[in-house]
Amino acid sequence: MPILLLGRIIQTTGCGILLPMLPSLIATILPEKNVGLTKMGDVMLGVALVLALFLTGISFLLGNWQLINIFLIVLSLIIYHNASSIKIDLEISTYNIERVNVVLSSGFMVLIGWIVTLGDQITSNWFSWGLLVIGIGLIATYLWRELSVPNPLIDFKGLFNVRYLRAVLLQGIGDASLVVLMIIGILYLRQGLHYSVIIIGLALMPSIVVMILMHHATKRWFNKFESVNNVRMAMSLIMVGWGCLSLFSTYLNLILFIVLTIIIEAGHGLLMQVGQELSQNQKSARLNNMADIFMAQFKLMSSGMILAILSVVLQNVTNSHTSNGLPGKLSTLVGYRATFSLFFVITILGWIITMLAGRNLNLSKHIVK
Repeated sequence: MPILLLGRIIQTTGCGILLPMLPSLIATILPEKNVGLTKMGDVMLGVALVLALFLTGISFLLGNWQLINIFLIVLSLIIYHNASSIKIDLEISTYNIERVNVVLSSGFMVLIGWIVTLGDQITSNWFSWGLLVIGIGLIATYLWRELSVPNPLIDFKGLFNVRYLRAVLLQGIGDASLVVLMIIGILYLRQGLHYSVIIIGLALMPSIVVMILMHHATKRWFNKFESVNNVRMAMSLIMVGWGCLSLFSTYLNLILFIVLTIIIEAGHGLLMQVGQELSQNQKSARLNNMADIFMAQFKLMSSGMILAILSVVLQNVTNSHTSNGLPGKLSTLVGYRATFSLFFVITILGWIITMLAGRNLNLSKHIVK
């Protein structure tokens, strides 16, 4: 377990470095006329998920799960060798990023640590509640300082726009939906329905393919409708899919699971399509860049937070029913039903937000020129 944990820390560190850096590098390297290609992050994510599921299933089918790690090591070395030959002339801009705010922004990670302790029977109550107080205090102080410094990294005052904030919340729910399917969904198929790894990989591929196609192959058709109507349609699909998962999770078979995940990711693909348009409606180029950065960071944070909460719910509900004498398989299915139901409630909140969408109200008196 310590070796696996160390490997996950190394992987996530690399992911944390690459995700915010790649869009800037792509925008710098590509000519301006091809700037649309910089919005292909979701396509890369979808292709990566499909390949990961397929290659992982093949490695298990061959009887050696370490093959996927060997493949990734070789692939990383090839990419590093080719990337080292790329030379870029960058225009450097100096920003006054306060180191104190960098430390304060870690409050989000402290909050995730607090959520994890809720599913740990060993951790003392005073330590758990101490993490909660520290996390809230760090985040509150961070927001106060970001609103006070003259040249903040993220200009929250300039981004305080109802239309944009609505898009941020919905994009966070959409990305969390994909992450939950790829993690909780895999555990559900493995522990709850007892399918093999290769079957699970194949079962999740159709939903990823539909997400990519829905995002990129339907733009011309959905452009005929108003953005608000498209967002409502997207959230309705996501809500219906998660609602069916929560209601019928103890009765599902593989085919029905595939159908429901396709419905969910069809809505997610449409939601991403509209969300990109909503983030590019700021008062200046600088705010446009901030909008992209904050949108990307919020999607990562919301996915991590929601996944942590659902994992704790899954663990606690399953353990509670097991201790009450319910057979292990039924306890597991009840735990997954509770998890899916909680995320269904989150999608309902997102749907309500889309129903309340109206005029684009800008609540900020501060405009960055």
